[in-house]
Amino acid sequence: MAIILSNYVIPEKGKVNIDFNVSFEIKCTAIQAKRTVNNWLLNEISYLIGADPPTLILQEKPAWRVPVWLTLPGTKHKEIIGYVDVDVATGQIIDPANSQVKIEQYLHQDDGLTTTTDKSFIRELPPDYLTNLTPPPQIINR
Repeated sequence: MAIILSNYVIPEKGKVNIDFNVSFEIKCTAIQAKRTVNNWLLNEISYLIGADPPTLILQEKPAWRVPVWLTLPGTKHKEIIGYVDVDVATGQIIDPANSQVKIEQYLHQDDGLTTTTDKSFIRELPPDYLTNLTPPPQIINR
C-alpha cells in the first residue's frame, strides 16, 4: 500500500530528514472507502464514473484518497478525472460537495474532444422502424 505525506515542505535539492510520529486508527478499510465512493458517484453524479483502489494520505485528518475515473460506453479506456477523500476513522466522504463540484467542472469543460457540434451522424429513422404508440382498440363485451 502506498502512503502519501501531504503538506510537508521539502527543499528542492539537498538532504531531507522527515521525522514524524502519527497515530490513528483505521476503521474504514481501503475496500470500504472505494465502495463508498462508487455508491456516491452512482447516486450523485453518473453511472459512467467509478473508483479505483485508494492511497492512504497522511495529513491533518488521515484519509483514503480514491481516484475517480471516467469511461465511455464501448471503450476500455479509463481517464482519471479527480479524487475523493474518505475519512479513515468514520468512512465518510470528506467535503462531498466540493468533490462533486470539481468532478462536474471537469465533465463540463469544453476541450473539443468530448463534445461535437457536427450532428451529421444523426439521421431520421425510416418509418418502418417507428413504433406505433396508439393504444389498441377497446373490446366491449355485451
